[in-house]
Amino acid sequence: MQVVNIFNCPLAYKNRKNSVKAGKFMTFQELFIINLKDFRKSRKISQAKLAEMCTSSQAYIAEIEVGKKFPSPDMIEKIASALDVESYYLFQNSTKMDDRVLTPLQREEIANKIHDFTIKTINQY
Repeated sequence: MQVVNIFNCPLAYKNRKNSVKAGKFMTFQELFIINLKDFRKSRKISQAKLAEMCTSSQAYIAEIEVGKKFPSPDMIEKIASALDVESYYLFQNSTKMDDRVLTPLQREEIANKIHDFTIKTINQY
């Protein structure tokens, strides 16, 4: 019986600008790596800081990001928590990371703007 690593099974995804294999098949691991890097960089978090937030080492985070290692489900949850995203976002295919998920601070800012606009509009009448 052959054991299959699901993280190396090809998945069909359309073009990803960051992917060396744009327009071709990507594995779960490749998709995870792209998303991890995108989320980490968009939040201006270094590998060292992410490692600290996950109680891990910078070397381990670097190995994940180059595909030498794949994190356990527990570590995936720690990484997602540190990046302030749900863990499944790390496996989704999207070309615009910021359109997909907002941080709690961004959600609060939007809610405050909606509230202020509503109050202003009500006060005009």
